[in-house]
Amino acid sequence: MSDAAELDRWWQTFVATGRLPAELPLVQGRLVRAVHRGRLPSGDVFVKVMTFPRGKDRLRYLLRPLPGAHEATMLGATGAAGIPCPEVVAVRTARRFGLPHRSMLVLRALPVRTAPEPAAARLADEAALATRLLAAGIVHRDLHPGNFVRLVDGRLAVLDLQSAGRAPRGSSAASRFAIAVRLLQDRGDLPPAEAQRALTAGGLLADAATVDRVLAAAARARAEFLRRRIRRCFEVGTEFTRHVRWCGIEHRTRGELAGGRWWRGNRTLRRAWLGQRAQHLLEGTPPRFAAFLQKWWWLGGGGALYAPRACSEERFQVDVREALSAYERHVHRIERSR
Repeated sequence: MSDAAELDRWWQTFVATGRLPAELPLVQGRLVRAVHRGRLPSGDVFVKVMTFPRGKDRLRYLLRPLPGAHEATMLGATGAAGIPCPEVVAVRTARRFGLPHRSMLVLRALPVRTAPEPAAARLADEAALATRLLAAGIVHRDLHPGNFVRLVDGRLAVLDLQSAGRAPRGSSAASRFAIAVRLLQDRGDLPPAEAQRALTAGGLLADAATVDRVLAAAARARAEFLRRRIRRCFEVGTEFTRHVRWCGIEHRTRGELAGGRWWRGNRTLRRAWLGQRAQHLLEGTPPRFAAFLQKWWWLGGGGALYAPRACSEERFQVDVREALSAYERHVHRIERSR
């Protein structure tokens, strides 16, 4: 079978079902986007797909190019500038009734080297590559360590340009500042002196005073990112759902509620739900409550947590106290640091 025939088969299955054929293993899965590994007659590829399940996703791309087409354009401009990046094998998009429906981008797999690298040296290379992108008129303010891979020939390549855009060559000081903040956001353990040397050596920033401001902004961005990630337990996303009921709003982990019961209480249960989420993210503690119900204020407020049916009153109270303690350790601290 030729590449074109195989790509057609993948696309037809995806359009019809919202899923790629089962033989393409999932590499990364989220509510709005998934990445699969595939193999064509010409070699290994990665397949990035989006289905636009939420209204806000459809609205976002109502008047703009769909993600696969946009990223293909950005990758083409990046490659033309001599910057290592994946080769675009195919891009397919579809709208239904004028609304975004399906997006598929197929990229050639890169020959990647996975050996560990010194953090500061890697940051300097990432800053240098970001500077080259700006020189080519490409701005990407969501560059993070996961957007880069080291190739077997030693060069650094950039991935995931869906959030990139075009701008005047060289771009502004504000763009450089924002890119530097994002590069440092996930590197809270890197000593400031090493961060300064790396960012200036890479040509992204020019002076120590600017680096100091970047470090402070990166710390604030780190806290804000963690705050938003914790509060995703109140949003519709990859991990959680949200349903409006006659008695209130129900937030739950994805999947059916089974084998449990609701335990009702006062407004502290909302903090316990947040504390459990923080404890799971930051301490690796498995969640004890599968759902939280926030009652309408005209029904008295308060809420309820869904716990296993075998959970006793005493066990429930212990679990709530531990979750409230985690709220104070993490959520309250993060809120104060903003």
